[in-house]
Amino acid sequence: MIADPDVAPAYARAPGFPATLLGLVERGTLDDDVSYAGAVLERALTELAPHCRTITVFPDQDGRADASLAQRALFAARLMAGGRRADCVVYNHLGVATAQWSIPTAMRRPYAVLVHGAEAWDPGIDASRRRALAKATLRVASSAYAARRVADVHPDTPLPDVLPPALLPEPDGSAVDGALVSSITPRTIVISSRMTVAERTRGHDELLEAWPTILGRRPDARLALVGRGDDVKRLEAKANGLGLAGSVRFTGLVSEATLEAMLVKAGGFALPGREEGSGVAYLRAMRAGVPCIAGDGDAGGELVNDGVTGMLVPATDREAVAQAVISLLGDSVRRRAMGEAGRARFEEHFSFTRFRDRLDAMLRAAFPARPPR
Repeated sequence: MIADPDVAPAYARAPGFPATLLGLVERGTLDDDVSYAGAVLERALTELAPHCRTITVFPDQDGRADASLAQRALFAARLMAGGRRADCVVYNHLGVATAQWSIPTAMRRPYAVLVHGAEAWDPGIDASRRRALAKATLRVASSAYAARRVADVHPDTPLPDVLPPALLPEPDGSAVDGALVSSITPRTIVISSRMTVAERTRGHDELLEAWPTILGRRPDARLALVGRGDDVKRLEAKANGLGLAGSVRFTGLVSEATLEAMLVKAGGFALPGREEGSGVAYLRAMRAGVPCIAGDGDAGGELVNDGVTGMLVPATDREAVAQAVISLLGDSVRRRAMGEAGRARFEEHFSFTRFRDRLDAMLRAAFPARPPR
């Protein structure tokens, strides 16, 4: 994608913004926070940059863990070609930023890298990722929690700046699964997240283990687990083993429009994670006017205002998770008030406009535009 500077966008560009090359992991997987953050970045840079080109390691592919040698070589070649007109490069993942070292020194541009989670704060990350983090001109985390986790593991690297997440400003125009949406009621709690063996910290197990307690007080309670991944079959077996087949539904991957319609009808959204670095899923719920249940020790606590827009719970405390769900489903007035407060908080603090303006200030400060040649 190249933004045409002669076509005025809705946002009027101010002079002096650096020409930018955006390096993404992949396109087409908006159920993943990293990919979704890349889509939001791309949309913002289209409005901000006089020249913005996007290149991807995995164009229009899904579920790839590592790039092949051929993909890496092609990505590096595109970086070199795109860098000729760029003042800076923005990478939406630390792994992608390691491509810097595949480029001849004279052709490298200063760069920013977004950090999201374990790819940056795991003590065991490889030397190339450590180098990419240390050499970045600008490191950006999607939450203060993620920034602290990264700083704890890399004390010699400056604390990342914080750029809170946002959602794309327009609906994606995808089809709505009417039959699925019609099954959602105010007694339904929705959890939306990938279910993978590598990320068993997002609250799926805790919700399932809390559900028998919830059913004891709210026999009409229902749980909809939205998403896909290599851990789905284990979780389905767990639900069946707990006797939850009639009250729990695994929907698989759904469209953005379907998820939004589900949230609008639901009684609440729950993602009681303990290592959430971003929290895009909470923003979708807040925009839909749905109260959230989040863990009290990660990025969820920066988005959800406890007692106002939802509830924060100790993520590993099944009883606390159960009581939060029971409380939410049992009080329609409180649910409505929390949902309205969540929507107002989203619009005031986490809108796309706020994201774009924060990004604008960050990149201008870090990468002064070169004078016209």
